[in-house]
Amino acid sequence: MNADIETDVDQQPPYVNPQVATAGGHPNVHQDVPVCAVLIAIFLIGAISNMTIFQRNRRRGHRFFMSWALFGFSMARIATFILRLAVATRPTNVSLAIAAGIFTNVGILVLYVILFLLALRIFRATHPRLGWNPILRKAIKASYYGVAVALILVIAFTVLTFYTLDQGKRIAALWIQRVAILYLLLFNIAYLVFFLLSVMLSPEQESENFGKYGSMRSKLNIVSLAGFATLIIAGFRMGTIWSPPQLASNPPWWDGKVAFYLILFGLEVFVLYFLTFTRIDQRFWVPNGSSKRCNYSGTTGLDDSIGMKPWVHDQDDASQHDRDRNSLQSRGRVEAAFDGYVSRPSTAKKDEGRVSPVVEAVPPLQSGDKAPVKEEPFPLKDNPPEMKEEV
Repeated sequence: MNADIETDVDQQPPYVNPQVATAGGHPNVHQDVPVCAVLIAIFLIGAISNMTIFQRNRRRGHRFFMSWALFGFSMARIATFILRLAVATRPTNVSLAIAAGIFTNVGILVLYVILFLLALRIFRATHPRLGWNPILRKAIKASYYGVAVALILVIAFTVLTFYTLDQGKRIAALWIQRVAILYLLLFNIAYLVFFLLSVMLSPEQESENFGKYGSMRSKLNIVSLAGFATLIIAGFRMGTIWSPPQLASNPPWWDGKVAFYLILFGLEVFVLYFLTFTRIDQRFWVPNGSSKRCNYSGTTGLDDSIGMKPWVHDQDDASQHDRDRNSLQSRGRVEAAFDGYVSRPSTAKKDEGRVSPVVEAVPPLQSGDKAPVKEEPFPLKDNPPEMKEEV
């Protein structure tokens, strides 16, 4: 079968063998055009939604660049389906087919990086000592460079396979693409490592919640569902590129159009809208410049302005915060009631060698009532003088 596949190749570069099955098959007008048109509309709505969220947050001084990244991902997918539409109407244009294949393979990297960052933020918030370890930080930076290198290799050697007939070079290019796709799968699995460590390890004393609202449990649920979908996508891509080439006349199920559109792009649509409607721009937001331990929340302890407190593992953060806020409000009302009876000393006068405070605006007492005495906020060094009441 391999010998049959290698025959009937174009004589001028770029070289294309129409007998080889490709992921999604060769685009055609009757099947691909309607599906691509619907997907363009879906991703266009996703792009508009995320850019609107990003611009509104930016005007309020709330910067969350993952919304901009989701916008970029949506635009990349729109370009992907526009290119597939062009290939369907111009099947002899090999350059369009190459561009469509490149966009199909590299667009998903945006989702990989976003899920990686979300899981990393959870891990650093729950385990700041481990999450901000200098060795781990260097390893994470190195992994980013690895993603960039893998992306360049996939693009370069995908193009190379269309411009050479040397079987040695084509085989080498295929293996380099396989290794690059494998690395991207491992990079995606790294999110799972951070997720499992955040769940299985007991939170540290310095652990904190982050974001403008939402408990840590809700953040874990969001990352788990979206990450599971991206793992399926990454595993499917690796399986297709590692499988031996097949004839286009009898393609395997993984090269069919149903698997191509449903598994790859259907799951991408789910992840895009799931992250958008769960408002990760609010739940996973951290203050600008959060690059060290215990500054994801931007506060120490309770901060009523943004509704956050250090994370408690066994209780809901939002409910606990409401109880703390109600307690503070009740205490404020009690203090205000005391201030209505006894004011703080404002002036002092000498009386027989002792300093006696003058009490202002004390209302008259009814018979049998006792005047409440407000406790001083700090102890005095000497014995405090007795308070004089004006009856």
